[in-house]
Amino acid sequence: MGSLEEKETPKVHVVVVSCHAQGHINPLLQFAKHLAHVGLQVTLPVISSSSDHHYRHLPRSLTVDHVPLLPYQGAETETETETETVLALWERRKASMGVYLKELMRCHEDGSKRISCVVYDSVISWVLDIVKGFGVMGAAFFTQSCAVNSIYYSVYKHWVSVPLDKGWICVDGFPLFEALDLPSFVADQGKYPGFLQHLADEQFQRLNEADWIFANTFDALEPQEVKWMESHFPFKNIGPMLPSMYLDGRIPNDKDYGVSLFESNTSSSMKWLDSKPENSVVYVSFGSAAELGKPQMEELAEGLKLSTKSFLWVVRESELHKLPHKFIDETAEKGLVVKWCPQLQVLSHKSVGCFVTHCGWNSTLEALSLGVGLVAMAQWSDQPTNAKYVEDVWKVGKRVRMEEDGVCKREMIEVCINEVMEGEDGEEIKRNLRKWREVAKAAMDEGGSSDMNFKDFVNQLLGRT
Repeated sequence: MGSLEEKETPKVHVVVVSCHAQGHINPLLQFAKHLAHVGLQVTLPVISSSSDHHYRHLPRSLTVDHVPLLPYQGAETETETETETVLALWERRKASMGVYLKELMRCHEDGSKRISCVVYDSVISWVLDIVKGFGVMGAAFFTQSCAVNSIYYSVYKHWVSVPLDKGWICVDGFPLFEALDLPSFVADQGKYPGFLQHLADEQFQRLNEADWIFANTFDALEPQEVKWMESHFPFKNIGPMLPSMYLDGRIPNDKDYGVSLFESNTSSSMKWLDSKPENSVVYVSFGSAAELGKPQMEELAEGLKLSTKSFLWVVRESELHKLPHKFIDETAEKGLVVKWCPQLQVLSHKSVGCFVTHCGWNSTLEALSLGVGLVAMAQWSDQPTNAKYVEDVWKVGKRVRMEEDGVCKREMIEVCINEVMEGEDGEEIKRNLRKWREVAKAAMDEGGSSDMNFKDFVNQLLGRT
């Protein structure tokens, strides 16, 4: 992103704080790498209870600090051990990061060492309280699409009645959203009690106090949605935040995000892909957090068996027990199951012709930017909205809809795979992918919309404007 001369750059220190989840770490880390590449000193704190992170290709001026997780304070008795809830773990991580940030800010209050700005994940806006307490500037970073931001903001402002009284949402200039198109926290509050209001409040309650607001998207991808959000807050889009090798190519050796919570089966995956014909493989991955129920795992497995295509399926170790008995052995000639793999390298491989995905925002942007057709099996959070745009707005894939029992059936999985790879709509999908790939690249290239927004931020930090 731009070529600011490092030798002319004063020592500006930026701290980048992410929510502890791979899907949040990746785009914020990528943003940190861009800042480091133009000569800024950058610190990225990562919550760690052990040495469970894998690091690659990080710039010298980017420091990853391990933040120790405070001990769990749950009670133990002679008969049972209390199991820590998700909320308790969230609060423990918040406390750990809070202690770290306050100490870091105290240690850098002197003029030459002073921290100039803290970029924080929008879902942990409490960071702004600490930042402002030390008189430091703060920048909010949204890791979801502008469409999803718009929906959450409409809920926050009570412009949308929740629970939905009509089953759909209509926002001027947007596609019509049915309940199944909305983030799960909006469409099914009963399943996630209190989560929606917490998420909306966390992201928007104090947003007007942030000095900058960034989103991991690009202007041309969501023009109406971007315009709508800009009418309420000064959002600046700086995406897609993918490793530079796949877009503008200006950060040397930047071919993966650089911090992974999982160890990858890189060599076996790539060797297997090398043996397959061009555009012949279905890549299947549901990210680092989505957990499919056993019935859904079985339907997906049977759908892959029904398909005539070869497949590479990422099944995390904690999910392996949900596979049908002898599935791996029975499909050994056409499929490969791995615990984790380098997704960007896989998506950019010539043998991959389709991506079966939960439609998380990072995976969606990666597929768009690398020109791979999508079969969307949205599970929760923002994924249903992303899937809506994949099929109906950008027209780069097909969506497998859940039945009444909440499961995507094997027959429809097979149908959608075939439609993306060789169906009547396949050629249109390929044309649209070529277009979006070029548009994504243009946004990050010299003078592109995201590049200019990034440069403006850096120049303000350097006092050049």
